[in-house]
Amino acid sequence: MQDLIGDDPGQQAQVQRSGAYERFLKCLMQGVFRPGRLVTQREICDATGSTITAVREALKRLEGEGIVELIAKKGVILHEITADEVREIYQLRKLVEIPAVRAYASDHDPAVIDALRRKTREVMEAPMETPQQRQALVRRRTKLDWDLHQTFLGALRSSLIDDIFRNLEARQMLVRLQLPPRYLSHGEAFAEHLEILDAIGACQSERAAQLLERHLDTAQQRFLDAIEY
Repeated sequence: MQDLIGDDPGQQAQVQRSGAYERFLKCLMQGVFRPGRLVTQREICDATGSTITAVREALKRLEGEGIVELIAKKGVILHEITADEVREIYQLRKLVEIPAVRAYASDHDPAVIDALRRKTREVMEAPMETPQQRQALVRRRTKLDWDLHQTFLGALRSSLIDDIFRNLEARQMLVRLQLPPRYLSHGEAFAEHLEILDAIGACQSERAAQLLERHLDTAQQRFLDAIEY
């Protein structure tokens, strides 16, 4: 692939911009950047390993998606999500994910379900006595949550929906970063995941859809309770 784009400056720049965008989202997932704090473009370049030009282009895209606010000649501030935005996020997630889980339950790979069950049990049983263990567990749970919901969405076979969900997940990550640590260490959501996976494994599409809707409603309320606490 590198040979194919190496002689085309336009394509090479596009790859760099896309890479900067993806690495910024990865840093966001890892808690490198915090909502409400000013971050310079140089700090973003260092964290993502990207050029200043690629970072500037990525930040324009992120601003358009409501993830950051550009501050002239200073840097960017990560957007702080409000309670109304949380409600909007989950309303849209239900519109997209409930049909997706129905479709996935009707046509899924049992090996994928078994793997997701195993990983879910592992994070539910993982130790979290020390701050380091809790921090590592939050990262594992965040990635597993993303993987599970992306697996459902894959049943719709829509790149447009994938892009929409990516933006929603980035906004939801901003919510997670605003929460006190005690709200990130609970495992109730993963017990709900297991119920959904069991319904999918049994090809019970309507039950899986009902359980997912309940799960999303509960998750929304968890976030709202934490924000309004």
